[in-house]
Amino acid sequence: MNTAVYLGIYASLNRWIPYLTAHVIGYAVSIVCSFLLNSYVTCRTRPTWHGFVRYPLSSLVNLVASGALLYGAVSGLGMDKNLAALAAGVLVTPVSFLLARWAITSGRARTDAVPQAEPVPGRPAAAPLPTRSSQDR
Repeated sequence: MNTAVYLGIYASLNRWIPYLTAHVIGYAVSIVCSFLLNSYVTCRTRPTWHGFVRYPLSSLVNLVASGALLYGAVSGLGMDKNLAALAAGVLVTPVSFLLARWAITSGRARTDAVPQAEPVPGRPAAAPLPTRSSQDR
């Protein structure tokens, strides 16, 4: 989803402004969307202002790395700007995920988790998903 938001903004803007400027603007907008989705869906926590401030800082590594890859692919290899942006985004995704999870969850107590839905009256509550323990290995 984050990549789709980024690419939509980037592809729209790079027609009228330099591609690296479009990259930064698209990235900034996608960070806000990504923070909210990662907080609620991936990490199952409520977003906080502390996490919101830390999240873009953790993404700075991603921005610089993807920008460098984008520049190298376009200027050095002559690659299409849109294809280069997609490739750069895919290459830096694993590091980005780890840094994002750290930014959102670091320093939180487990009680900050998003509450689960209440069971429907008359129906049994859903059983928790099994977790892997050291005995299962």
